[in-house]
Amino acid sequence: MRPLKLDQLKAFVEVAKHGGFTGAARAVNLAQPAITRQVHELEQRFQIALFERVGNRVHLTPAGQKLLEYGRPLLEQDARARAAMRDFVDGYFQHVRIGTSMTVLMYALPPLLRQLKADHPHLDIRLKTGLTSDTLRLLKQKDLDIGLCALPVEELAFDAESLLDDDLVAILPANAGHIPETITPDFLRRSPLIMGNKQSALRRSFTAWLAHTGQVPNPIMELDNVEAIKSVVAAGLGSSIVPSLSLTGPDVAHRNIAVRPINPCSTRQIGLVKPRGMQPTDAVSIVYDVLLNIRQHPKLKIGASLTRCSSGA
Repeated sequence: MRPLKLDQLKAFVEVAKHGGFTGAARAVNLAQPAITRQVHELEQRFQIALFERVGNRVHLTPAGQKLLEYGRPLLEQDARARAAMRDFVDGYFQHVRIGTSMTVLMYALPPLLRQLKADHPHLDIRLKTGLTSDTLRLLKQKDLDIGLCALPVEELAFDAESLLDDDLVAILPANAGHIPETITPDFLRRSPLIMGNKQSALRRSFTAWLAHTGQVPNPIMELDNVEAIKSVVAAGLGSSIVPSLSLTGPDVAHRNIAVRPINPCSTRQIGLVKPRGMQPTDAVSIVYDVLLNIRQHPKLKIGASLTRCSSGA
């Protein structure tokens, strides 16, 4: 049996929908004889009647009912396929998959995402939050196009470009008593410590900073993201070190948090990472170029409201 012709199937579905050839012809803007011929050819193809004619009305036969059951999904799939191809031709169907940390997503990306949406309304941006190690793994698997990651990224499989430096600062419960203007590792290690996931770049930076005093104490809590760390510190349960980026903008928890620069300084770098040798689509190139200008964005002021990291010894 020869394959179905979709125009014949569409004519059949329209006749079934409108209960007659005249209504079907009007709905698809064709002459009635053309609709009649397509349905007749379909019946000849299957060698079975699909409609029973009663005056000006038609009714589906059992065979017609079964064909309608299969025909509607086929036409819906055809419509979706045509729409998808039109999007490619028109340049509308372009998606970009970005991996990022929760902190960068919350405090750095919103103004840039708004800009991209305003300038390129048909751009489809998909965000995946996670640790830098997770983002690099997904980039390598080609499940992401771009990563916003903590640097350095030393694997040869990636190209990385620095975007911004984000000072680390100490956060302590506001009611912790006397809090120095600058926090040293020796002072902080005497406080209950709240630290991040062992796999996180922030945890490694925190551990390296505390190592100036020798042995690194064990934290009383290990949490998966900076927002959780801030909440626990605000509750008075301990102290921590977080990126200054995470303390920009309004935050109720700030009322219960004292923020101080640290000495010696510790700064994390955030970079734009992509697979080496990747041939970017137009959409990926657009997003990449916007993210490269993250420092210049007028609505993004990293740590502008905070005391900067002390450079003293």
